[in-house]
Amino acid sequence: MKKTTEQSFISRGCINLTTLLSALLLLSSSLQATNLVKLAHKAGFNKCDLAINEEFKDLDKQGNAIASTGYFNNRSFNVMATWGTAGDSVWKNTTFIKFGRSCLAYSVIGITYKEACSTYQKKNPEWAEIQTLGDFTWTKNEGGVSAIMKEPSEGRCEITYRVHQNYSNQAGKVKSKEKASSSHSNSSKGS
Repeated sequence: MKKTTEQSFISRGCINLTTLLSALLLLSSSLQATNLVKLAHKAGFNKCDLAINEEFKDLDKQGNAIASTGYFNNRSFNVMATWGTAGDSVWKNTTFIKFGRSCLAYSVIGITYKEACSTYQKKNPEWAEIQTLGDFTWTKNEGGVSAIMKEPSEGRCEITYRVHQNYSNQAGKVKSKEKASSSHSNSSKGS
């Protein structure tokens, strides 16, 4: 299975979001993170180029992606993107927020794994099962990252997790606040 998953919200109740939130949709067979940086600059959102490039670097490798971007004033920028192929796909929703000299990136990521969730868990034992509720199985890795697994149909597993990163613009360094396990970083490792 080729690597399609990420290597690695703050929502704000405000006035009429429909009038303040501007969105663009990119449909492209060759969407790249640099395109997203250009859209951020066009929206007046800068200082987070490193974060945008890092968070969406997999788009450069895949060549088949769709993304929607939006921004709220010049303080936050959001990218929602999908890439991959049937049975091996990723969706990611990331909000970038300028905070002093840093850029915060809050992401919710979903992966489609082409085997059952039980198979995924056997191949990735670092994701310990915490509890099952309805159709959802809650898991957590040693790093403290929680993931929710669901089998929409027999022989497939959908995995959803969230991570956040702090990108310091002073030295271009990345400080991890939460770090997803390598199993999620390498697109359903073991598939």
